[in-house]
Amino acid sequence: MTEVVAALIWRGDRFLACQRPAHKARGLLWEFVGGKVEPGETRQVALVRECWEELGITVTVGDVFLEVTHTYPDLTIHLTLFHASIAEGTPQLLEHNDLRWVTTGEMDALPFCPADQEILDKLREYDRRAAVRSAIEGRLLAMQDMDYRAFHCRLMPTVDPDRVIGVRTPALRALARELFGTPEAEVFRSDLPHRYYEENNLHGILLCSGKDFQETVDALDRFLPYVDNWATCDLLSPKAFRRNLTSLPQHIRRWLDADHPYTVRFGLGALMRFLLDEGFEPVYLDWAACLEREEYYIRMMVAWYFATALAKQYDTALPYLERCRLDRWTHHRTIQKAVESNRIPPERKAYLRTLRWKGPGKT
Repeated sequence: MTEVVAALIWRGDRFLACQRPAHKARGLLWEFVGGKVEPGETRQVALVRECWEELGITVTVGDVFLEVTHTYPDLTIHLTLFHASIAEGTPQLLEHNDLRWVTTGEMDALPFCPADQEILDKLREYDRRAAVRSAIEGRLLAMQDMDYRAFHCRLMPTVDPDRVIGVRTPALRALARELFGTPEAEVFRSDLPHRYYEENNLHGILLCSGKDFQETVDALDRFLPYVDNWATCDLLSPKAFRRNLTSLPQHIRRWLDADHPYTVRFGLGALMRFLLDEGFEPVYLDWAACLEREEYYIRMMVAWYFATALAKQYDTALPYLERCRLDRWTHHRTIQKAVESNRIPPERKAYLRTLRWKGPGKT
Protein backbone atom coordinates (compact mmCIF):
# COMPACT_ATOMS: atom_id res chain seq x y z
CA MET A 1 0.00 0.00 0.00
CA THR A 2 1.30 3.45 -0.91
CA GLU A 3 1.09 6.20 1.69
CA VAL A 4 -0.10 9.46 0.16
CA VAL A 5 -0.72 12.86 1.76
CA ALA A 6 -2.67 15.87 0.52
CA ALA A 7 -3.63 19.37 1.70
CA LEU A 8 -7.06 20.94 2.13
CA ILE A 9 -6.22 24.64 1.77
CA TRP A 10 -9.00 27.22 2.11
CA ARG A 11 -9.19 30.81 0.90
CA GLY A 12 -12.42 32.17 2.34
CA ASP A 13 -15.15 29.75 1.26
CA ARG A 14 -13.05 28.25 -1.55
CA PHE A 15 -10.53 25.40 -1.45
CA LEU A 16 -7.58 24.75 -3.72
CA ALA A 17 -8.01 22.06 -6.40
CA CYS A 18 -5.28 21.00 -8.83
CA GLN A 19 -5.55 19.26 -12.23
CA ARG A 20 -3.13 16.39 -12.80
CA PRO A 21 -0.78 16.52 -15.82
CA ALA A 22 -2.08 14.76 -18.93
CA HIS A 23 0.87 12.35 -19.16
CA LYS A 24 0.44 10.91 -15.62
CA ALA A 25 -1.92 8.23 -14.36
CA ARG A 26 -5.42 9.66 -13.98
CA GLY A 27 -4.31 12.50 -16.21
CA LEU A 28 -6.40 15.70 -16.25
CA LEU A 29 -8.46 14.58 -13.25
CA TRP A 30 -8.61 16.97 -10.31
CA GLU A 31 -7.11 16.37 -6.88
CA PHE A 32 -5.83 17.99 -3.71
CA VAL A 33 -2.18 19.00 -3.80
CA GLY A 34 0.15 16.35 -2.35
CA GLY A 35 1.95 13.13 -3.13
CA LYS A 36 3.74 10.07 -1.82
CA VAL A 37 5.41 9.82 1.57
CA GLU A 38 9.09 8.98 1.06
CA PRO A 39 10.98 6.53 3.34
CA GLY A 40 12.02 8.20 6.58
CA GLU A 41 9.49 11.05 6.28
CA THR A 42 6.58 11.81 8.54
CA ARG A 43 3.33 12.52 6.78
CA GLN A 44 3.53 16.20 7.75
CA VAL A 45 7.09 16.59 6.44
CA ALA A 46 6.11 14.85 3.20
CA LEU A 47 3.19 17.24 2.72
CA VAL A 48 5.34 20.33 3.23
CA ARG A 49 7.82 18.99 0.68
CA GLU A 50 5.14 18.10 -1.88
CA CYS A 51 3.46 21.50 -1.65
CA TRP A 52 6.82 23.19 -2.25
CA GLU A 53 7.74 20.95 -5.17
CA GLU A 54 4.34 21.11 -6.88
CA LEU A 55 3.17 24.66 -6.15
CA GLY A 56 6.15 26.58 -4.77
CA ILE A 57 4.39 27.35 -1.49
CA THR A 58 5.31 26.78 2.14
CA VAL A 59 2.41 25.40 4.14
CA THR A 60 1.57 25.00 7.81
CA VAL A 61 0.05 21.56 8.39
CA GLY A 62 -2.93 21.26 10.74
CA ASP A 63 -5.20 18.43 11.85
CA VAL A 64 -6.28 15.46 9.75
CA PHE A 65 -9.51 16.14 7.84
CA LEU A 66 -10.03 12.56 6.59
CA GLU A 67 -8.19 9.33 5.82
CA VAL A 68 -9.21 7.23 2.82
CA THR A 69 -8.04 3.89 1.41
CA HIS A 70 -8.70 3.34 -2.30
CA THR A 71 -7.64 0.69 -4.80
CA TYR A 72 -6.84 1.72 -8.38
CA PRO A 73 -6.02 -0.81 -11.13
CA ASP A 74 -2.30 -0.06 -10.72
CA LEU A 75 -1.98 0.51 -6.94
CA THR A 76 -3.72 0.83 -3.57
CA ILE A 77 -3.25 4.09 -1.71
CA HIS A 78 -3.87 5.23 1.84
CA LEU A 79 -4.59 8.93 1.54
CA THR A 80 -4.42 11.31 4.49
CA LEU A 81 -5.90 14.74 3.84
CA PHE A 82 -4.70 17.43 6.25
CA HIS A 83 -6.06 20.87 6.91
CA ALA A 84 -3.29 23.25 5.81
CA SER A 85 -2.69 26.95 5.29
CA ILE A 86 -0.27 28.85 3.09
CA ALA A 87 2.49 30.40 5.22
CA GLU A 88 4.49 31.80 2.32
CA GLY A 89 4.24 32.03 -1.46
CA THR A 90 1.56 31.99 -4.16
CA PRO A 91 0.51 28.71 -5.85
CA GLN A 92 2.27 28.20 -9.20
CA LEU A 93 1.80 25.58 -11.93
CA LEU A 94 5.12 23.79 -11.45
CA GLU A 95 3.72 20.31 -12.12
CA HIS A 96 -0.05 20.52 -12.54
CA ASN A 97 -1.97 21.32 -15.69
CA ASP A 98 -4.27 23.82 -13.93
CA LEU A 99 -5.41 24.96 -10.49
CA ARG A 100 -8.57 26.62 -9.21
CA TRP A 101 -10.07 27.95 -6.00
CA VAL A 102 -13.53 26.35 -5.89
CA THR A 103 -16.52 26.37 -3.57
CA THR A 104 -18.18 23.16 -2.47
CA GLY A 105 -21.02 24.08 -4.81
CA GLU A 106 -18.64 24.28 -7.78
CA MET A 107 -16.62 21.14 -7.12
CA ASP A 108 -19.14 18.81 -8.78
CA ALA A 109 -18.35 20.42 -12.13
CA LEU A 110 -14.76 19.13 -11.88
CA PRO A 111 -13.92 15.43 -12.46
CA PHE A 112 -11.95 14.51 -9.32
CA CYS A 113 -9.87 11.38 -8.83
CA PRO A 114 -11.93 8.41 -7.57
CA ALA A 115 -9.96 8.31 -4.30
CA ASP A 116 -11.21 11.83 -3.52
CA GLN A 117 -14.93 11.04 -3.76
CA GLU A 118 -15.32 10.24 -0.06
CA ILE A 119 -13.60 13.53 0.75
CA LEU A 120 -15.97 15.41 -1.53
CA ASP A 121 -18.93 13.73 0.18
CA LYS A 122 -17.67 14.95 3.54
CA LEU A 123 -17.21 18.47 2.18
CA ARG A 124 -20.80 18.42 0.93
CA GLU A 125 -21.94 17.36 4.39
CA TYR A 126 -19.92 20.19 5.97
CA ASP A 127 -21.53 22.63 3.55
CA ARG A 128 -24.99 21.35 4.41
CA ARG A 129 -24.29 21.57 8.13
CA ALA A 130 -23.11 25.16 7.74
CA ALA A 131 -26.29 26.08 5.87
CA VAL A 132 -28.55 24.47 8.50
CA ARG A 133 -26.53 26.02 11.33
CA SER A 134 -26.82 29.47 9.77
CA ALA A 135 -30.56 29.10 9.21
CA ILE A 136 -31.30 27.95 12.77
CA GLU A 137 -29.05 30.60 14.32
CA GLY A 138 -30.90 33.20 12.26
CA ARG A 139 -34.27 32.02 13.54
CA LEU A 140 -33.06 32.02 17.14
CA LEU A 141 -31.62 35.53 16.82
CA ALA A 142 -34.95 36.71 15.38
CA MET A 143 -36.66 35.58 18.63
CA GLN A 144 -34.19 37.38 20.91
CA ASP A 145 -35.56 39.04 24.05
CA MET A 146 -32.82 41.20 25.59
CA ASP A 147 -34.56 41.60 28.96
CA TYR A 148 -34.99 37.85 29.24
CA ARG A 149 -31.34 37.38 28.21
CA ALA A 150 -30.12 39.64 31.02
CA PHE A 151 -32.36 37.85 33.55
CA HIS A 152 -31.33 34.38 32.40
CA CYS A 153 -27.60 35.15 32.38
CA ARG A 154 -27.80 35.96 36.09
CA LEU A 155 -29.18 32.48 36.74
CA MET A 156 -26.34 30.72 34.91
CA PRO A 157 -22.97 31.92 36.23
CA THR A 158 -21.12 29.07 34.48
CA VAL A 159 -22.22 30.18 30.99
CA ASP A 160 -20.42 32.90 29.00
CA PRO A 161 -23.04 35.64 28.38
CA ASP A 162 -21.79 35.95 24.79
CA ARG A 163 -23.19 32.45 24.21
CA VAL A 164 -26.70 33.41 25.35
CA ILE A 165 -29.15 34.84 22.80
CA GLY A 166 -32.17 35.28 25.06
CA VAL A 167 -34.94 33.05 23.69
CA ARG A 168 -37.81 32.00 25.92
CA THR A 169 -38.41 28.28 26.36
CA PRO A 170 -41.95 28.24 24.85
CA ALA A 171 -40.51 29.73 21.65
CA LEU A 172 -37.77 27.08 21.63
CA ARG A 173 -40.34 24.32 22.07
CA ALA A 174 -42.43 25.71 19.21
CA LEU A 175 -39.36 25.73 16.94
CA ALA A 176 -38.52 22.17 18.01
CA ARG A 177 -42.03 20.99 17.11
CA GLU A 178 -41.63 22.55 13.68
CA LEU A 179 -38.22 20.95 13.11
CA PHE A 180 -38.79 17.50 14.65
CA GLY A 181 -38.53 14.69 12.14
CA THR A 182 -37.09 16.86 9.36
CA PRO A 183 -33.72 16.29 7.67
CA GLU A 184 -32.65 19.70 8.99
CA ALA A 185 -33.18 18.53 12.57
CA GLU A 186 -30.95 15.49 12.01
CA VAL A 187 -28.22 17.64 10.47
CA PHE A 188 -28.48 20.12 13.35
CA ARG A 189 -28.22 17.37 15.98
CA SER A 190 -25.13 15.92 14.31
CA ASP A 191 -23.39 19.31 14.29
CA LEU A 192 -21.72 19.32 17.72
CA PRO A 193 -20.55 21.36 19.49
CA HIS A 194 -23.07 24.16 19.15
CA ARG A 195 -22.19 27.81 19.55
CA TYR A 196 -25.13 29.11 21.57
CA TYR A 197 -26.77 28.08 24.83
CA GLU A 198 -30.17 28.10 23.10
CA GLU A 199 -28.86 25.76 20.39
CA ASN A 200 -27.99 23.27 23.13
CA ASN A 201 -31.47 23.65 24.59
CA LEU A 202 -33.08 23.19 21.17
CA HIS A 203 -30.91 20.09 20.68
CA GLY A 204 -32.08 18.75 24.04
CA ILE A 205 -35.76 19.33 23.27
CA LEU A 206 -35.44 17.57 19.91
CA LEU A 207 -33.56 14.68 21.50
CA CYS A 208 -36.19 14.21 24.20
CA SER A 209 -39.01 14.11 21.64
CA GLY A 210 -37.91 10.78 20.15
CA LYS A 211 -39.78 7.56 20.92
CA ASP A 212 -37.04 4.95 20.40
CA PHE A 213 -35.30 4.16 23.67
CA GLN A 214 -31.89 3.03 22.39
CA GLU A 215 -31.69 5.84 19.86
CA THR A 216 -32.41 8.29 22.67
CA VAL A 217 -29.72 6.78 24.89
CA ASP A 218 -27.18 6.89 22.06
CA ALA A 219 -28.09 10.51 21.32
CA LEU A 220 -27.67 11.42 25.00
CA ASP A 221 -24.25 9.80 25.13
CA ARG A 222 -23.18 12.01 22.22
CA PHE A 223 -24.76 15.17 23.63
CA LEU A 224 -24.18 15.06 27.40
CA PRO A 225 -20.41 15.82 27.25
CA TYR A 226 -21.33 19.21 25.73
CA VAL A 227 -23.84 20.18 28.44
CA ASP A 228 -22.23 22.90 30.55
CA ASN A 229 -24.96 24.28 32.81
CA TRP A 230 -27.78 23.21 35.10
CA ALA A 231 -30.57 24.69 32.97
CA THR A 232 -29.79 22.67 29.84
CA CYS A 233 -29.19 19.59 31.98
CA ASP A 234 -32.52 19.85 33.82
CA LEU A 235 -34.44 20.44 30.60
CA LEU A 236 -33.63 16.88 29.50
CA SER A 237 -36.60 14.60 30.20
CA PRO A 238 -36.80 12.01 27.39
CA LYS A 239 -40.25 10.69 26.52
CA ALA A 240 -38.80 7.29 25.63
CA PHE A 241 -37.69 6.63 29.21
CA ARG A 242 -41.17 6.12 30.67
CA ARG A 243 -41.85 3.18 28.37
CA ASN A 244 -38.56 1.44 29.20
CA LEU A 245 -38.16 1.58 32.97
CA THR A 246 -36.59 -1.88 33.13
CA SER A 247 -33.76 -0.90 30.78
CA LEU A 248 -33.20 2.57 32.22
CA PRO A 249 -31.35 1.78 35.50
CA GLN A 250 -28.25 0.32 33.82
CA HIS A 251 -27.78 3.55 31.85
CA ILE A 252 -28.43 5.76 34.88
CA ARG A 253 -25.78 3.81 36.79
CA ARG A 254 -23.32 4.46 33.96
CA TRP A 255 -24.14 8.19 33.88
CA LEU A 256 -23.71 8.45 37.66
CA ASP A 257 -20.22 6.98 37.29
CA ALA A 258 -19.17 9.57 34.67
CA ASP A 259 -16.49 12.19 35.24
CA HIS A 260 -18.46 15.01 33.59
CA PRO A 261 -20.49 16.74 36.35
CA TYR A 262 -23.56 17.50 34.24
CA THR A 263 -23.74 13.90 33.05
CA VAL A 264 -23.88 12.90 36.73
CA ARG A 265 -26.52 15.55 37.42
CA PHE A 266 -28.56 14.27 34.48
CA GLY A 267 -28.34 10.71 35.86
CA LEU A 268 -29.64 11.93 39.21
CA GLY A 269 -32.42 13.84 37.51
CA ALA A 270 -33.47 10.74 35.57
CA LEU A 271 -33.43 8.72 38.79
CA MET A 272 -35.71 11.32 40.37
CA ARG A 273 -38.11 11.81 37.45
CA PHE A 274 -38.56 8.22 36.31
CA LEU A 275 -37.71 5.83 39.15
CA LEU A 276 -39.34 7.20 42.30
CA ASP A 277 -42.78 5.79 41.45
CA GLU A 278 -43.19 2.75 39.22
CA GLY A 279 -39.90 0.91 39.04
CA PHE A 280 -38.57 2.28 42.34
CA GLU A 281 -35.99 0.16 44.16
CA PRO A 282 -34.50 1.13 47.57
CA VAL A 283 -30.97 0.65 46.21
CA TYR A 284 -31.44 3.74 44.04
CA LEU A 285 -31.33 5.84 47.22
CA ASP A 286 -27.91 4.33 47.94
CA TRP A 287 -26.75 5.28 44.44
CA ALA A 288 -27.47 8.93 45.20
CA ALA A 289 -26.24 8.89 48.81
CA CYS A 290 -22.92 7.27 47.91
CA LEU A 291 -21.91 9.83 45.28
CA GLU A 292 -18.67 11.34 46.55
CA ARG A 293 -18.61 14.49 44.45
CA GLU A 294 -17.83 18.04 45.54
CA GLU A 295 -19.44 19.92 42.65
CA TYR A 296 -22.23 22.25 43.83
CA TYR A 297 -24.64 21.32 41.04
CA ILE A 298 -24.28 17.61 41.80
CA ARG A 299 -24.72 18.02 45.55
CA MET A 300 -27.76 20.23 45.05
CA MET A 301 -29.33 17.60 42.80
CA VAL A 302 -28.71 14.93 45.44
CA ALA A 303 -30.61 17.11 47.92
CA TRP A 304 -33.41 17.65 45.39
CA TYR A 305 -33.57 13.90 44.78
CA PHE A 306 -33.90 13.06 48.49
CA ALA A 307 -36.45 15.81 49.08
CA THR A 308 -38.54 14.35 46.26
CA ALA A 309 -38.01 10.85 47.65
CA LEU A 310 -39.40 12.07 50.99
CA ALA A 311 -42.55 13.11 49.12
CA LYS A 312 -42.90 9.84 47.20
CA GLN A 313 -41.09 7.14 49.23
CA TYR A 314 -41.14 8.66 52.71
CA ASP A 315 -40.62 5.57 54.84
CA THR A 316 -37.69 4.35 52.76
CA ALA A 317 -35.99 7.75 52.39
CA LEU A 318 -36.43 8.98 55.98
CA PRO A 319 -33.69 6.78 57.55
CA TYR A 320 -31.09 8.54 55.37
CA LEU A 321 -31.76 11.67 57.44
CA GLU A 322 -32.37 9.94 60.77
CA ARG A 323 -29.05 8.08 60.48
CA CYS A 324 -27.15 10.99 58.91
CA ARG A 325 -26.29 9.07 55.76
CA LEU A 326 -25.74 12.28 53.79
CA ASP A 327 -23.04 14.88 54.32
CA ARG A 328 -24.05 17.82 56.51
CA TRP A 329 -24.55 20.30 53.62
CA THR A 330 -26.73 17.92 51.59
CA HIS A 331 -28.60 16.83 54.73
CA HIS A 332 -29.59 20.44 55.47
CA ARG A 333 -30.49 21.23 51.86
CA THR A 334 -32.67 18.12 51.71
CA ILE A 335 -34.65 19.18 54.77
CA GLN A 336 -34.93 22.73 53.45
CA LYS A 337 -36.33 21.57 50.11
CA ALA A 338 -38.65 19.04 51.75
CA VAL A 339 -40.07 21.65 54.12
CA GLU A 340 -40.70 23.96 51.14
CA SER A 341 -42.49 21.20 49.21
CA ASN A 342 -46.28 21.23 48.80
CA ARG A 343 -46.28 17.44 48.50
CA ILE A 344 -45.22 16.74 52.10
CA PRO A 345 -47.90 17.09 54.83
CA PRO A 346 -47.35 19.51 57.76
CA GLU A 347 -46.86 16.81 60.41
CA ARG A 348 -44.01 15.26 58.42
CA LYS A 349 -42.44 18.66 57.85
CA ALA A 350 -42.54 19.27 61.60
CA TYR A 351 -40.67 16.02 62.23
CA LEU A 352 -38.13 16.76 59.49
CA ARG A 353 -37.30 20.06 61.19
CA THR A 354 -36.26 18.11 64.30
CA LEU A 355 -33.67 16.23 62.22
CA ARG A 356 -31.48 19.24 61.53
CA TRP A 357 -27.85 18.28 62.06
CA LYS A 358 -26.62 20.07 65.19
CA GLY A 359 -23.60 18.10 66.32
CA PRO A 360 -20.20 17.33 64.72
CA GLY A 361 -20.08 15.17 61.60
CA LYS A 362 -19.48 15.14 57.88
CA THR A 363 -19.25 18.58 56.24
